[in-house]
Amino acid sequence: MMDAPADLPPMVIADLLGIHPNTAERWAILAGENCSEYVSSLT
Repeated sequence: MMDAPADLPPMVIADLLGIHPNTAERWAILAGENCSEYVSSLT
């Protein structure tokens, strides 16, 4: 699931999953970061 945002455009992910395009774009950004950056973004 985490590989999809890195491989597909955010708009495609948004359509496939039925989520807001901004959410899909944020996931794509997070997928390109390392785990520590992801964890720090949750707080």
